[in-house]
Amino acid sequence: MLALERSPFYEDLLMTVHDFHFAIWKISLMEREEPIFRSANTRGSQNTCGAFSPTRPGVIFITKNNGVDIWDFYDQSNKPSIQMNLASQSITYFKFQPKYEGVKNKTQLMAYGDEADGTLNL
Repeated sequence: MLALERSPFYEDLLMTVHDFHFAIWKISLMEREEPIFRSANTRGSQNTCGAFSPTRPGVIFITKNNGVDIWDFYDQSNKPSIQMNLASQSITYFKFQPKYEGVKNKTQLMAYGDEADGTLNL
């Protein structure tokens, strides 16, 4: 497992990110041995990290060694709604930062980067 994230909207939902798939688990169903959702295996790339959207309950971001897949479960659940290919950059860190009250218009910040080369972007 590469990442473990809790939904900011539903306390009993967890997402696990693995090399070639991700899964969503419901804590209240822990006696169940399978997730409530498991993505198909990715082809041609490996997953590296993932995060729930902090503003939309049905959206998750899965980073890969060649880009980002954005899954919108309100749209479809069989494949990503948007795929951003970044062939020259592997994203191994991805995190939404909390909104700060002191910031004008309460801008949502996201940090991403690559641990291997030490870059971090906001």
